[in-house]
Amino acid sequence: MRRFNSSLILSLAIAAVSQARAEVACIPQASGVSGVTAKQEDVVSAVNCLGQQLARLRNDATVSDRAATARIEELARQIAELQNAVNALSQRVGAIEANIVDAERPLAKRPW
Repeated sequence: MRRFNSSLILSLAIAAVSQARAEVACIPQASGVSGVTAKQEDVVSAVNCLGQQLARLRNDATVSDRAATARIEELARQIAELQNAVNALSQRVGAIEANIVDAERPLAKRPW
């Protein structure tokens, strides 16, 4: 189960990064590549692009956290309901077993 959860989280993170890149429409310039002279505007636009992508990822993570929290709370409510149902059934089984023991007991001898 732990392996499944970690692989699911990793795939969601990769999907979020690629989605954030797709939704933020900016293209960093090729400054910093050998043979290309870095212009200040290119560096600023690249940093701004990364900042936009990070902001989008942060927003997506916040939304994902809220959805996961709501799902966990719903599952906790369902678990509590199941625990109550199991407890009620356990009490009914105990009562049925007690009735069976009473029915199997020999009848008391009557004094007459």
